[in-house]
Amino acid sequence: MFYGQFVSGAVYLTTDGTGLPIREAAEPTPGAGYHTSLAYEQRDGAIWQVWTLVPDAGTAQDAALMLAQIQAAKLSDTDALRVPALFPRYERGHVYAQGDRALWQGALYKAISGHTATVDDPTADPQHWAKVVPAASGETPAEWVSGKSYAKGERVTKYGQVYESLMDANTLEPGVVGSDSAWSLVAA
Repeated sequence: MFYGQFVSGAVYLTTDGTGLPIREAAEPTPGAGYHTSLAYEQRDGAIWQVWTLVPDAGTAQDAALMLAQIQAAKLSDTDALRVPALFPRYERGHVYAQGDRALWQGALYKAISGHTATVDDPTADPQHWAKVVPAASGETPAEWVSGKSYAKGERVTKYGQVYESLMDANTLEPGVVGSDSAWSLVAA
């Protein structure tokens, strides 16, 4: 057992066995991208070794944010709307996978299909992007019915997607060529 004095964060060993006992701790094995840092704390009548894992680059806050962003990709759209700041800003030229979400002017958008963004604004690219909106009371809209007339704002399900009517007396089929002015794809 070692004995020492704890002065201004430094430990000084004593040769005569006086002072506080020094409690050693095994150095942890850091994972890739981390290293260890040794410090000492005086508590409980002893001087304790304290090991900390430190990222090789960035800060612990950077690492926590990165982890949160990784986990955010797994959130439902409704939960994602609660933490939009965890999603990257929309960028022209970026390659997006189907289901990726991006922030544009305070709103969250979801990629309908994998693509390279070619426009400056996801609202100008409705064939690739849908605005993420909160789920309506947990109910799935009814399946679209051919020949039925839908009011503006009414939602239907077609091809496993949710669409919202953009006009009154809408009888066009959602999700087909030419229906972009009649229906908006909703990511919910």
